[in-house]
Amino acid sequence: MTDLNMEFKDMGGKLVVVVTGDIDAYHSADFKKAVKEKIASYSGSTIVLDLSNVSYIDSAGLGSLVAILKDARNVGKSFVLSSLKPNVKRIFEMTRLDKVFKIVDTPEEA
Repeated sequence: MTDLNMEFKDMGGKLVVVVTGDIDAYHSADFKKAVKEKIASYSGSTIVLDLSNVSYIDSAGLGSLVAILKDARNVGKSFVLSSLKPNVKRIFEMTRLDKVFKIVDTPEEA
């Protein structure tokens, strides 16, 4: 089990959340809470989740991402996923969540 770490960076009107570790049932509640709090206090309009250091996500993690997406939309912010590893991207494709989320290759593209 890997610890989950988040680093929040302001990149000119975009909040980039660099996530390191697994987004799974053990971590998803804390992850969701931390990101939601940051979205609520952030004045910019775009939140980018940099998942380049995430090698595993389970259904609880996907549920957290969907909840965060709803929250962001409710406050008029866009929520973008970037830098997904092939195995993580495949999970989004299999669950058709790649149609729900905006997914880009790098945080700069968001």
